[in-house]
Order: sequence, then C-alpha cells, then structure tokens
Amino acid sequence: MSVPDTPFWSYSVTTYGQDAVAGECLTLQDRFGLDVNIVLLCCWLGSRGTALDHAQTTHVIEFTDAWASSVIAPLRAIRRRLKQDIQDEIIATFRAEIAALELAAEKIQQTRLFDTFGTLPADPAAAAMPTAAQNLANYVAIRNQPPDTSLRDSLVKLLHAAFPDAPEVDIVSCLAVSASDQTI
Repeated sequence: MSVPDTPFWSYSVTTYGQDAVAGECLTLQDRFGLDVNIVLLCCWLGSRGTALDHAQTTHVIEFTDAWASSVIAPLRAIRRRLKQDIQDEIIATFRAEIAALELAAEKIQQTRLFDTFGTLPADPAAAAMPTAAQNLANYVAIRNQPPDTSLRDSLVKLLHAAFPDAPEVDIVSCLAVSASDQTI
C-alpha cells in the first residue's frame, strides 16, 4: 500500500525526528490523551502562519477521532502488547509488521487532515511559533485538559524543539496568553 506524501507528512517526519519532539509528543499522547497527529497539525499550520479558531479546532478533533479510536489506537495497543514478547523472533517480526501498519494508518490520517485543512489560508507575516502555540492552546482547551503545570511544560518543550529559533521566553509567554484566552 502506498499513501502519497504531503507537505504536512514531510513536515511531521522532519519535526518528529528532531531532538525532544518525539518524546514530548508521546508524553502528550500517553499522559494527557492528545492525538499526536493533531499536535503536529497545530505546529505545521502554525509554521505556515495558519491559526485555527475554536470551531476549526473542534472540526479537526471530530474529523480525526473515529479513525484514531477505531484504527490507530487498536494497532498501537497490539504493538505495545507484543513488546513484552520481543525476544521471540517470530513475535518481533509480527510486531514490526503491526508497527508498519500503525504508521500507515497515521499517514492516512495525516493525508486526510492535509486534504481537509491544508487549504486553510496561510499568513506568511504571522509568527510561526506563537501561531502554533495558539493552535495547541485551542486544542488543549477543547479537550478540557486541566491547567496542569506538567502539560504546559511538555507543550513548552515541544514548541521549543519544533521551533528552535524562537527564544524559550517567547514560547512560555505565548502559551500563557493562549492559555488565559482559552482558560486552560
């Protein structure tokens, strides 16, 4: 099966491969229940100067939830379950095949996200990191995450890794402003 690459997928692969991004994405997923593809979409759109409002962010969540819960999450659960039997070569091979299917399912989700939200207007004059921070703050607020210091720390680390040229102070202030606007 071949799923075409999109600019969003290329951005995600590059960004996810940067130091600390994968770890923070997995923390946001496993500890706070956030969808990594939506987190990356918030950053990618931010990098283009595209801000998501409340309604658009809600639409992104509704758009992805069914696929994520019925396809991606079960594949992830199987892959993680098989991790304890990794010493068995047959199981290890099977686990690798499941991991490849999980990645393909993630790519399908990202392709659908790109097809639906990649046409939103970009604003090249908008600052990328503050826009991404606002997008993430909207997402977190809609997911009704409590104003947890560790959640904000993970978001700050993610943004700092995804936008390494932005000073950390700016990241913190953007999240603080976004959080107060969204009451997270």
